[in-house]
Amino acid sequence: MRLVWKKYDSAFNPVLTVVGVGFLLAGAYGMALLRHDLRYPIVLLVAVIPTVATVMGALIVVREVQLFRQR
Repeated sequence: MRLVWKKYDSAFNPVLTVVGVGFLLAGAYGMALLRHDLRYPIVLLVAVIPTVATVMGALIVVREVQLFRQR
């Protein structure tokens, strides 16, 4: 499954891969720090930030792996 239309396709970029892994690790670490306090509703608003970082990192890494395999 392609994440990006062929018209907007790019080449593999190792720097972007490292950035994606950084986002993925930072988001997972942020969620791990908040895991005990998720029973409070106000913390759920704060927990959105590491969740978005994790999703962004995962999408970047998946796309970069796809581009690497196409080479």
